[in-house]
Amino acid sequence: MKLVKPVVPESGPALGPSTRPGRALIGWLPPAEAQLALAQHRLDQAGQDHHVQRAAAARRAVAERPPLELPLNVIVNPGSDLDEHGIRLRAHPDFQPFANEGWRIVIADLRQLCALQPMVLWHPLEDRTGQLAAGDMQALAALTLPVRTATEALPLQFDPALNTWIVNSRNPNLRILGHFNTPIEAGNGQTYLGCGFFVGVMPSFVQVVRHRGRYLLRDGYHRCLGLLSRGISHAPVLFRELGEFDSFGRGPGMLPEPAFMGERPPMLPDYLSDTVAAGVHAPASQKMIVIQGIELNPFG
Repeated sequence: MKLVKPVVPESGPALGPSTRPGRALIGWLPPAEAQLALAQHRLDQAGQDHHVQRAAAARRAVAERPPLELPLNVIVNPGSDLDEHGIRLRAHPDFQPFANEGWRIVIADLRQLCALQPMVLWHPLEDRTGQLAAGDMQALAALTLPVRTATEALPLQFDPALNTWIVNSRNPNLRILGHFNTPIEAGNGQTYLGCGFFVGVMPSFVQVVRHRGRYLLRDGYHRCLGLLSRGISHAPVLFRELGEFDSFGRGPGMLPEPAFMGERPPMLPDYLSDTVAAGVHAPASQKMIVIQGIELNPFG
């Protein structure tokens, strides 16, 4: 397989300003979707011959592959060099939901993980991976299994006309984490009831699940591709074994199940192959939380 450094597709006014570069698995997409991705989501260009031909060639390349053999040694237990990081991570409240579900820290061979996402957004990771080296599991764990030490500053806006607080971030892990009500001293001897929500960005852990004999990457695509593009194939991840009918949290917009559970599933290195994948642009998105105070006068 020929691996490439992801190339940012040419942009222009027609694409609009709110797009981000990505890599799309055109060899596993339906023809119309693959052509549209190659045309940078321009309907007027999706039917052009070179898009049609490239999408068809990618599908042929997938069809000509030998069936996937069940991989071996995808997951191994970490050495003692990860003990300190593991202790800090397990003691952090962010890890508690994963502990309750039975996730554990392992070392995964990223090259043998099946992909679920038809497209992965891509932007340089040099600032985060530039000093990383294969085998330095402590440094790699700081990237793949971060332990949050400070609260991320978030832009906060207030619209007095709508009596609304607005928090937004490009990080999809922005969440409402809880709620509260408590008396608040407002000065001049006045005390009011304060009601509100806790808002923050949750850390993202690289997560791998084993489901029906397949090792699937559940979260952490951008970091994993950044490591693979630098020749780093093994990294610490969270791992969980699932039962036959357990859900692994596949959200909307993922590849259909026959694609990643079939005989020729996409693997992580396929995003970096120009034979079965391509550089594309995707609309940029933001996560927004809106908190509004409304006064009502209900009857009764």
